[in-house]
Amino acid sequence: MKKLNPRNALILCVLSIALLMKGISAVDKQWDLTKDKRYTLAENTLKIVGQLNQPLTIEILLGGDLPQNYQRLRTELTVVLDQLKHINAFIQYDFVDPFAEETPPEKIIEDLYRYGLNPEIEIDQENQSTAQTVVVPWLILTMENKSSRVCLLQKNLGDTAEIRMEQSIQQLEYNILDGIHKLFLQKKKRIAVIKSHATSDDAKLLSFLQGLQPYYNLAPFNLKAFPAAPEKTLENLNRFDLVIVSNPKEVFSIEEKYIFDQYTQQGGNSLFLINPVAVAQDSLFVLQGDAVVYPVNNELDELFFKYGVRLNKNLITDLYSAPIVLAQGENASSEYKPYPWVYHPLIKPTSAHPIGSAIGNVQHRFTSSIDTLKGTLKKTALLTSSDRSKRKNPPFLIALKEATQPLKPSMFDENGMLTAVLLEGVFPSLFENRIAPFSWVSDKESKPAKMAIFSDGNLAENQLNNGEALELGYDKWTNNLYGNKAFLHNTVHYLIGEEERLNLRSKDIQLAFLDKTLLADNRKRLQYTAFLLPLILLGLSGVFLYVRRKQHFRQ
Repeated sequence: MKKLNPRNALILCVLSIALLMKGISAVDKQWDLTKDKRYTLAENTLKIVGQLNQPLTIEILLGGDLPQNYQRLRTELTVVLDQLKHINAFIQYDFVDPFAEETPPEKIIEDLYRYGLNPEIEIDQENQSTAQTVVVPWLILTMENKSSRVCLLQKNLGDTAEIRMEQSIQQLEYNILDGIHKLFLQKKKRIAVIKSHATSDDAKLLSFLQGLQPYYNLAPFNLKAFPAAPEKTLENLNRFDLVIVSNPKEVFSIEEKYIFDQYTQQGGNSLFLINPVAVAQDSLFVLQGDAVVYPVNNELDELFFKYGVRLNKNLITDLYSAPIVLAQGENASSEYKPYPWVYHPLIKPTSAHPIGSAIGNVQHRFTSSIDTLKGTLKKTALLTSSDRSKRKNPPFLIALKEATQPLKPSMFDENGMLTAVLLEGVFPSLFENRIAPFSWVSDKESKPAKMAIFSDGNLAENQLNNGEALELGYDKWTNNLYGNKAFLHNTVHYLIGEEERLNLRSKDIQLAFLDKTLLADNRKRLQYTAFLLPLILLGLSGVFLYVRRKQHFRQ
């Protein structure tokens, strides 16, 4: 048999590889070989993107030079967008550098803030020098005459830059789909916000409700509008998909409880934010700095108890808590210092449920514990205090000076206590085998419904600055941003029936980051290795080829 010439064998091998690569590229198929399946799109994403029948333009404001972390975000975003484009050719995207124009950067940043595209300042410290870069982690989706903005950066208090970027990459698919969902909305579901019973002021609910407006139609609702005809109130309430009750301070009548009961029986969903105890917070920050804590009763307890939930008349103190800022000293020597405030627990949401997935700590302001009882309803814990908690039963006095006193961890000896619970299923009626307060013709068979109950009536309330509403979850005294807004929005989405879209938040992606401490400790050795090793390998290859050639010609 004739031996194949080595030169011809090499040419044949190269041609075979080229033909194989050409054949593979012609196959319209992708394989996700990653362990966490980060490049596999969800079924809901495939369905929504596949329905797109008109051009969708996506502008990503991550063009130009970026810090290393954001370069990785841009790379991962490109992969996701290429997949979407592969599914539907109507999708087109482009990376834009917002600072590429000759306009002064200060004017560009001012315009970005005005349009709600808040930039981020990235500070990179290397070689004893500091580099500051302004990054705009936003994308704008446009379809016909509609557009929506999507923030690509997930910011949670206390996260490192690596964790923040990992969560941002993890939420890319959800954020893009959320933006497309807002463009697709033709008929919005309706939400009733109870405005009777001295509920939260409009200014304090502004941030929470404004974030819901792109998704739903919101309307104020007065349970006392027809005192002589409560059946008309119930009929009107049944037109809504969700009812929100935030921090009521007046007692609910038997007719109003019956309205809630029958609304739930007909499949209506509810979000209750209730204070089981009252704290005179206005008196805390005056000269004496004391506040009385006392139990309150809004007459909803028996309704919740029928559903297997009891809001306890106590206050939770937690070693893991948010700080408050107090002034120390007098006149010119005074200064403001943060102190831990055990009455403001910080709670990490349950990440196993899509409502709490990828959400930072939620800040409570005077919250109570919740007990759950056995029953037919499915109950899911949404928020639970840390295992360094302690409950206090009213009446008692809170003194502001407690914040400056040393904390004794041994005193916080109770395990985590429930502060938010989700109920799902067919709800039993409180008025079963009881005389109804007014006549009402309803369906004989109850429908499944959902209800979320929080033992903190202030949870959805934002702070005010000179009468202007601040971002929900933002504390103007400490400049900290907590996850209250995202958590409550996820709760509303879930209650109203957006489970499939929320499930994308539970996508778990594990990214590999370089150990910066290890790099700093071994910087010189790694630099020398990276520079010299290729030269050594090249030299050894040259010597090997020289020896082989010399042996070949010697024969």
